[in-house]
Amino acid sequence: MKKRSNVRWGVFTLVFLATAINYLDRSNMGVAGPTMMGDLHLSNVQFGVLSSAFFWSYTLMQIPSGAIVDKLGARLTYTIAVIWWSLFQAAIAVTRSFGALIGMRVLMGIGESPAFPTNTRIMADWLPSSERGFANGLSSMGMAVGAGLMTPVVAWVIETFGWKISFIVTGALGLLWTIAWLYYFKDKPEESKASKEEIEYIRSGQHQEEVQGQSDVKWYQFLKQSNVWVLLFGLFAQDYLLFLILTWLPTYLVVAKHMTLLKAGFNSVLPWVVAAIGAIVGGRLSDYLIKRGWSSINSRRFVLTIGTMLCTVIIPAAFTNSIPLALTLISIAMGGMMLANSNVWAVLADIAPKSSIGTLSGLQNFVGNISGWIAPILTGYLADRLHNFALALVIAGIIAAIGTIGYAFFLKNNDKSKNNEVVVDQVAK
Repeated sequence: MKKRSNVRWGVFTLVFLATAINYLDRSNMGVAGPTMMGDLHLSNVQFGVLSSAFFWSYTLMQIPSGAIVDKLGARLTYTIAVIWWSLFQAAIAVTRSFGALIGMRVLMGIGESPAFPTNTRIMADWLPSSERGFANGLSSMGMAVGAGLMTPVVAWVIETFGWKISFIVTGALGLLWTIAWLYYFKDKPEESKASKEEIEYIRSGQHQEEVQGQSDVKWYQFLKQSNVWVLLFGLFAQDYLLFLILTWLPTYLVVAKHMTLLKAGFNSVLPWVVAAIGAIVGGRLSDYLIKRGWSSINSRRFVLTIGTMLCTVIIPAAFTNSIPLALTLISIAMGGMMLANSNVWAVLADIAPKSSIGTLSGLQNFVGNISGWIAPILTGYLADRLHNFALALVIAGIIAAIGTIGYAFFLKNNDKSKNNEVVVDQVAK
């Protein structure tokens, strides 16, 4: 008997790398923050605005980018997106004025906007339901690797060659990735080098979805589903913590804990190591529960609830003077965030017609990333006014607590076929 191939995991290796580069490019600004602020004479509030500018366009583009990937396919969408954001990432190196820097960040946000809707589209096309939790976890681990595990390397580049070179180097990585992407990836398993056995395995786990989800659903039609509202706020809660840490952790350690940039870079790694572990554990756990007979939504809900609840330990981190304890609590919160985040995209396949998963993922990412407008600026403002970061951390914990309640009590285990019938009927009306 011919052995089943594993082309799908080569695909998700590329997705993992794309996500890692995506978050490496985003986090570069946070690592370069102390140096850039000194060189360009930026206040905490100005740096918060600069960090937030990326999310202005990124967030607004989520709904159209989700529809775009459903129409154009993942291969073309990702190619254009990565080239776009990489070029504007590198362009930051030759930009000096505050206004021009905001422009580069806004343009970069447009380029990165299709990334997660595209990842969700690939997941729906390339995997059976029982493997989506792990694949989502692998993608989420890419966030931790790019944003955290590479922080010491970025800090070293900045200290050795200057902050401008760091943006050129990270921008170049995306351009190299597109070469491998165009060579290896195809929109459908049938177009790739996957064996017949692998294609049959993938499709057997998608059979019910293929039959049920043939109607395109507009993004606003999803707002009639209570489950969608829970998922929208849940991602907002996770992303608020994520973007606070992403944009401010190295600067927080330099300013509030009086570390050197290189030391702050190394100390910033721990929360992201725990986050990477949380991403894989969360994905594996939900897949395991499904194989044990749990429904898809029940398994995802369990992991989402536990993970978001762990985010609330960011609150006591605000009130300790111990650097090791503060980093430990921040790490637990980030591990919980990624534990939950490993399922926020996989659960979409349980409530949406397959043909509109990109659209729903765009809507979810739109709402989640509104936190990127708020967290960087509000944190900078509070740091300037209060001369500490305590209230900023408490706010993130309170938002996570509300998200936990939503997942635990309001995410319903509706039958997918009924869900899809309701959505399609609403579109018809």
